[in-house]
Amino acid sequence: MYTMRPATLSDHDAIERLTADRFKWMADRGYVPWPQSAEEIANKAGHAPMWCLLDGDRLCGVTIIVDRLGTAAWTEAERQEASRLLTSTVTDPARAGQRLGLRIASWAVDYAAREGARWVRRVTTERRLVAYYQEQGFVLVRERAFNGRPLYALQRPAQRLPNPMGN
Repeated sequence: MYTMRPATLSDHDAIERLTADRFKWMADRGYVPWPQSAEEIANKAGHAPMWCLLDGDRLCGVTIIVDRLGTAAWTEAERQEASRLLTSTVTDPARAGQRLGLRIASWAVDYAAREGARWVRRVTTERRLVAYYQEQGFVLVRERAFNGRPLYALQRPAQRLPNPMGN
């Protein structure tokens, strides 16, 4: 049974291992490297609005959900709208194909609605992730260049879901 809970300082080592494994998995498949290291992501546990996806007691994913949008992808009007930005989502590569990212995204859509947000938004520099996020119900809002790389902005309405974790 999958659940989500806030990350704590005690999750640091498990998050760092999970993230390092995911980064290696992505590199092996030719994905663009993330600008952060696994340690930098793990250091946010207990300090940022980071959430852990658990299967029973086992950590199998993490994400960060913030209520501020950056200026690179979003217009001033969009930044003023009630929204949540889903970022730094990492899932266990040993569970590839189990749609863990979809579980996290569905939970985030429900969570954002419960928090009173209108939108759940995502940003990526990886074109292959755009297609995956679109499978999750996100719509591509715009593509632009940022620091010499493509930047894709996606969103979907926040909404209450009957079974966001798919249990």
